This record gives sequence, structure tokens and C-alpha cells, in this order.
Amino acid sequence: MHNEIVELAHHSVHHVHELIQTLFSDANGQGQAMLEPLMSAFAEDFSMVTTSAAIVSRATVEQMFKGAIGAKPGLEIIISDLQTVWQEGHSVAIRYKETHRLDQRESSRVSVAIIGLHHHNAQWIYLHETPLSQES
Repeated sequence: MHNEIVELAHHSVHHVHELIQTLFSDANGQGQAMLEPLMSAFAEDFSMVTTSAAIVSRATVEQMFKGAIGAKPGLEIIISDLQTVWQEGHSVAIRYKETHRLDQRESSRVSVAIIGLHHHNAQWIYLHETPLSQES
């Protein structure tokens, strides 16, 4: 069971970022369609610390995504270095590196997501992002 929880959480990290990439880039005109499945991945009480150290709620994240549909055509998001750093019951903390590539520029961050698994459904509870590099 523990391996299944970790596998589902790792899959969720990749899946959520695929949705974000499609939303930001509006790939094939699918950006708007990504909003509902993306927001369904976040628990109602989800919160996060952004790369600029702002603490934001799920509602704020949703507004940000609504305003970002198609804002970064050509964006590529690469997820790497996934590590499980904590697990208890049906909750897991995953640390990963997230790299954004756009117009010959690249920026990276290390993030820690706390994800709860309920009935084989991943729900993001908390996310903390720390920038590694600045876009140039």
C-alpha cells in the first residue's frame, strides 16, 4: 500500500504540471479545458508558499490560473528529481525540481508538495516553492 501511495503521488506531480503547462501555453486551444481538472487536484483548504514567499489560498491560485490561460505560449515544464521525504498513513510529502523553459530562458525551483490520497484520488494539501535561479 505504501508504494502505491508514493506512486500515485509521484504521478500526480507529473499530471498536475502537464495540466499547468497546457493551461499556460494554451496548447492546441486546450488551456481553458485544463482549469477544472487542475483545480480538482487541490484540496479545498489547499495553500502554498510561492517563489516570492507569498502565502496564497486555493482561491487565489484559481484566480491566477484563470488569468494565465495562454499567457506563455511555448512554455515547457520539466519535472525531475522526485523524492519522497515523508509519509504517514495516506499522506506523503514529495520534493521535486521544476524547470520552466520559454524563449531560450530557463528558471528552476525546488518544491515540496504534501499530497493526501483518498480512494486512489490525489489531493494536494500544501505546496512550498523555492527558486533556484532567476530568469535571464
